[in-house]
Amino acid sequence: MFNKLSPIAQSTVPAPPDVCDTNPFPLKLRLPHNVVAAGADACEEWFWDICTANRDCLWEMELTADGALELMPSYAYAERREFRLGFALETWNIAQGSPGMTTGASAAYRLPSGAIRGPDGAWTLAANIAPPRTDPPQTWPFCPDFVVEIRSPSQSRPSDLAELLDKMQEYMDNGARLGWLLDPLERTARIYRPGTVEPELLNNPETLDGANILPGFIFPVRQQIFDLP
Repeated sequence: MFNKLSPIAQSTVPAPPDVCDTNPFPLKLRLPHNVVAAGADACEEWFWDICTANRDCLWEMELTADGALELMPSYAYAERREFRLGFALETWNIAQGSPGMTTGASAAYRLPSGAIRGPDGAWTLAANIAPPRTDPPQTWPFCPDFVVEIRSPSQSRPSDLAELLDKMQEYMDNGARLGWLLDPLERTARIYRPGTVEPELLNNPETLDGANILPGFIFPVRQQIFDLP
């Protein structure tokens, strides 16, 4: 995701904490109708104009396929888990002779659906990397082969988990070949593969492997994610 904030988009202001005990995030703000009607290129241009204008704001922002901004507060604690996953993934990539590209949560991918997402971790085979549309690069115009999302402490509600499940399915629908949803709150891992109706649910696994997408990649998820103090 990206540390950005939009001052232009409009939304209903959530009730204060003493009135509303539900988490208002992700906060969803609609893009202007004329921008959405102009298509995915216009939405992406508008999105990055807002990002550039608010580069110092500590918010994570993504764009849905139907033209809604999704904003989440930035949590430093979540970054520790993201870093460990990304470090392990890139270490494997280098050991294999760098057959692909590893990215973290700051990378932006424009999916075939038009959504702009920043998975917590991702890897793409070199042959599947399409060049960015802009110079300097802003958005990678494809879906990664492998994507990871890690549930953060702020996403404790069942509805938060439902949003993550929907996001993982979005990646698979847009061409991902392997996906992991890591949940430190419930100590579970959901493994997504193309052509399967439901992800494989693993309870408190010690390790996860990259199967044929990341051959030889073994990630100690219990030690590096679930047991991280």
